[in-house]
Amino acid sequence: MKVLVTVGIFPPDIGGPATFVPKIAKYFQDELKYEIEILTLSDHINLNIEDKLSVTRINRNLPIIYRWIKTIFTIYKLGKNKDLIFVNGLGTEVTIANFFIKKKVVRKIVGDPVWERAYNKLKTSKNFDDFQEENNGISIAFQKKIRNFSIKNSDIIITPSHHLKNFILNLGFKNKIQNISNGVNIPVEGAKIFKHDQINITTVSRLVTHKNINKIIEAVSDLNNPLINLNIVGEGPELDKLKRISLNSKNKNNIIFHGKLKREDINHVFLNSDIYIQASNYEGLPHSFLEAMSFAIPVLSTPVGECKEILKNEDIGYVLDLPVTKESIKSKIVEIISQKDIANIKGQKGRDFVFEKYDFTNTLKLYKNLFEKLLKDENK
Repeated sequence: MKVLVTVGIFPPDIGGPATFVPKIAKYFQDELKYEIEILTLSDHINLNIEDKLSVTRINRNLPIIYRWIKTIFTIYKLGKNKDLIFVNGLGTEVTIANFFIKKKVVRKIVGDPVWERAYNKLKTSKNFDDFQEENNGISIAFQKKIRNFSIKNSDIIITPSHHLKNFILNLGFKNKIQNISNGVNIPVEGAKIFKHDQINITTVSRLVTHKNINKIIEAVSDLNNPLINLNIVGEGPELDKLKRISLNSKNKNNIIFHGKLKREDINHVFLNSDIYIQASNYEGLPHSFLEAMSFAIPVLSTPVGECKEILKNEDIGYVLDLPVTKESIKSKIVEIISQKDIANIKGQKGRDFVFEKYDFTNTLKLYKNLFEKLLKDENK
């Protein structure tokens, strides 16, 4: 089988798609012997980086119209001899190119880029669901129409959560929707939480507005405890702002920006973590959330996307209420630290839960079956 995979971010970028696509592409290529080609956007410095997979990179900093034309043409060129296109990003560009090459399109939806752009640019303060229902002006309405048109031209939509499945249904999508949860590789060794006086709080994220990293920093600053470290793994447009906030904090030396890290280095941070915080206003089902749980780290998360279903009774983690405030984060951190035995139990239950429900091996099998059935049905 020949598959073109399109994605907006790819290593050394960080984020869910940049974590997911290399893993599934490697499985398709090495285990199933599929012919895999990946098209992605990249910063100029990474355009000629060497990859173990076949990757074509387009400079994301090109003028937008020129970048769009180049991306559409490249999808046409790479996709015309493929059996299907697996879309993890660049969905609108794929839709336009596919008018000419007419390939089967499987599209994974992990959120709403229209909402994310509007929220991060401070053009809306509405949450994910309210944003879909309300009139946000001509520009955003136009972006929504393009988004909806592109989604409706997919053959199959994959969502990692029931919340996102309902989002797609509400757009009027008529074809098949399959819910396939994100999976993670289960580490052999879990974190040894609360075994030392120093307490390590960790968040792994793209540094954008709706992730609320600033409020995590402010909460840790207000605690002003020299025995508490905050580890921030990731980069993004909010980095400089977050560093300025940390420099004004009461315990600035305990707030550590790790930047982009390789997989083994992220695992090392997890192994030395005691609490994981995900304070985002919206997520589908973040890889880092599941990865933290797989290391038996007690997680504190907002009730968004599939995280809400996983943590609904707080049996395997802690729920951070919306809207997120530094006071609520601070209060939950104090609660977790004051009940370390309970936190340890929740962390282990979380690890067992991920092992049972979100083992990446099972995720790969579901994708394999879906792709092969799609092509089999087409050839009948």
